[in-house]
Amino acid sequence: MESTDCVKEGDNLILKKENSLKLFKLWKKRRVFMDKKDFLLDAALGQPYGTVWEVRNNDVVQIDHSVIQAEQVDSASGGDNRNIVDDSSTQKLSREDISSLKESGHSGESIIEQLVENSASFKDKNVYSQAKYRKKKREKHLTRFQILRPSTRLLCDMYWNRAPSKIIQLRADTLAQILTAANIQSTSKVMLVESTQGLVLGAMMERMAGQGTIVQFHSEDKPVRLAVDAYNFPQSYQDTVHSLVLGNVGRLFKEINCTESPKAQESTEVEKSQVQITEKLDTESGDTKQTLQQGATCTEQSADLQEERKASDDMQKDESKTEVGSSTESAQSAKVKDQEESAMEITSREESGTEKKQGKGKRKMETPEQKEAKLERQQQRQEAFVKVKEILQQQNMDALVIVSRFQPSPILMALIELLALSRPFVVYCSNKEPLMECYLKLRERGGAISLRITETWLRNYQVLPKRTHPLVTMSGTGGYLLTGITVEAPPATSPAT
Repeated sequence: MESTDCVKEGDNLILKKENSLKLFKLWKKRRVFMDKKDFLLDAALGQPYGTVWEVRNNDVVQIDHSVIQAEQVDSASGGDNRNIVDDSSTQKLSREDISSLKESGHSGESIIEQLVENSASFKDKNVYSQAKYRKKKREKHLTRFQILRPSTRLLCDMYWNRAPSKIIQLRADTLAQILTAANIQSTSKVMLVESTQGLVLGAMMERMAGQGTIVQFHSEDKPVRLAVDAYNFPQSYQDTVHSLVLGNVGRLFKEINCTESPKAQESTEVEKSQVQITEKLDTESGDTKQTLQQGATCTEQSADLQEERKASDDMQKDESKTEVGSSTESAQSAKVKDQEESAMEITSREESGTEKKQGKGKRKMETPEQKEAKLERQQQRQEAFVKVKEILQQQNMDALVIVSRFQPSPILMALIELLALSRPFVVYCSNKEPLMECYLKLRERGGAISLRITETWLRNYQVLPKRTHPLVTMSGTGGYLLTGITVEAPPATSPAT
């Protein structure tokens, strides 16, 4: 058996107990909390994946598969359940008796056997009801779980059962359709925009097996890849992933110089319109200069008359001031004092403000180590940008997948220019209306065929001998998908005059 098939320290594990799934990273002497019990999993180190364990007295014991298969229903059973009244009166053991059995150290299986023996209606039930009764009691009194290797199906089910909003209500069957429609395979070059904690990215990496290239566009400073960390991928898988912030897409298009794209044509048209506007402004400024020169001569002639009038008005004001001067001296002195006091307050406030600013400036001073770390981060971002530019500048990517909580239409219309011809693209959204907008824009733009909007639907079935039937509860919808294939866009027709 290979070492990769065994549990190692530092691995992420899936602990499966019936329908509940729990992700756990295994370290020595790290305790696990499950069903109000805490225990250590050190005994699982070196054991193969798929083994079943049971908690007994805060210790884990490995259960053989033969023991699980031997746990069958009793041969003695009734014909049907029509005369059974299943209530608390049929059970002779009380809660106090069950708790005393647990405190005395009885195993969960022995407690279940005593519950079966003390049940007055158990023998009258049919075979299927007896199996359901035992299963229900095992879930309550037994802490039995299976250790599994994390996979796309298990992680998707775990997120779906616990927090579906974190993966935008993405179901396992919808994720499978996304991977199939985008033709994700080894050596593919894929563009990905996702907001599912890295679940879609991990599914692509698992399928590509470390061969190919993935360019992930993200809105945060760093991409969120919590689900990717749970896969236990080697470094060779992670080296195939490159990331770029969505805010740098405009800069990327400028440096790539996509001359054939309609975006470049739009930019040239904008530049032409800007030139026309500046020419109009220049002509208008020339006309205004001529009118100003003509009006300057008129203003010089009227200036002399205005000066004479001002001189006469000043003489009259001086005479009136001398009469009122004596009465206003006291009021002026009071105003001067008020102005001085207010000036003192303003200066004190300014001094205190400058002190606070200086204090804040001292707090924000960066140390040489912080400056070096900042420069290193900037260099890493620049190197990552250059790598992404080298990958995308050939415009021959194999697939585009968008599974984002943002409006998909601007992202789709921008990144579809980097796809090669006859390549698929897939857009997922939990609502139909954003995909309808993308559909209409693609029809207007051209260059895409086989456009379809589909809704995924799933219903689980219970498959057991003589009792196979669909489950009563099911999810309403698994979201919507927009799929298509890129082709050569038709030439732009000039508008009819």
